[in-house]
Amino acid sequence: MIKTVVGSYPVVKGAPQNIMDKIKDKLGMFDEFKYAIEQSIYGQVEAGIDILSDGQTRGDMVEIFVSNLYGFEGKRVVGKIEHTKPITLNDIKYSNKILKSLPNTQNKSIKGLLTGPCTIASSIRIENNNHYSDNKDENLIYDLAVALKKEALDIQNEVSTIQIDEPILSTGMYDLDMAKKAINLITEDLNIPISMHVCGGVSGIYSELHNFNVDMLDFEFASNKKNLEVLEDINKKIGFGCINTKLKTVESVDDIKSLIGEGVEILKNNSKFNGINGNMVDKLNNFVVIDPDCGMRLLPLGVAQQKLKNMCMACDEFENEIKE
Repeated sequence: MIKTVVGSYPVVKGAPQNIMDKIKDKLGMFDEFKYAIEQSIYGQVEAGIDILSDGQTRGDMVEIFVSNLYGFEGKRVVGKIEHTKPITLNDIKYSNKILKSLPNTQNKSIKGLLTGPCTIASSIRIENNNHYSDNKDENLIYDLAVALKKEALDIQNEVSTIQIDEPILSTGMYDLDMAKKAINLITEDLNIPISMHVCGGVSGIYSELHNFNVDMLDFEFASNKKNLEVLEDINKKIGFGCINTKLKTVESVDDIKSLIGEGVEILKNNSKFNGINGNMVDKLNNFVVIDPDCGMRLLPLGVAQQKLKNMCMACDEFENEIKE
């Protein structure tokens, strides 16, 4: 099974190491986040991740986008929101450069990450604005979707897949029909696989999420075991979150493997899963991607790294066992 990450990784900023770096630092040109990206890629490769991220090192999932979209001052909306330049493209290109410089990484790739329009909208301030009435204004969601679509088009040729993060959808705060229209606007012209990550409990909404124009739905199963019940009916490829990123304790390989096994037993009752040609390994490789529950930015570096290592080891051991 393919192993990936949801996105963020602990940030380890770099410091000037040589004369040229120190000159750049004095001129305000030294990029302390390049080191963080490097460490993110090295750590993910060492753990055994197949589809990597750049680590989302330059800010949280909302900050990265609002700080680069026209119409914002911080997280306050001050005008009509527009996309004026690529936001994540340079870090993706740098990640690809680092990845290609490492041995035995020919089959690994970088994913693109977009924070979804509803999640961004829920985290910003609308004050005395002539364009939008409040955080749920349909024009706000639409303009964010248009901006994110431009970002997706900018990065799609540099990544193997794009993940849209919409954790807010499980809260009921946003109308799912409006959210679907926004996501479909983003994805309609893309030519690579698209996944959507939704945090929290999804048993009440996953049937509606089926109708979103994405190829894969990514959910939490370690911290929300009730989500396991959706596996019986899910009709899209599933991102199976199997390590709890809210906890600083490291799950054992056996515990992770046990959770994967629980999920697979339920999938055996899924008609879409059973319709895939091949043996059980073939079915899983075509239907399941293994990843953490959510991003890992807030975890200590050593904890995050060990969680990823144990996750990859558990996945590989599980796959080997079902081959026997």
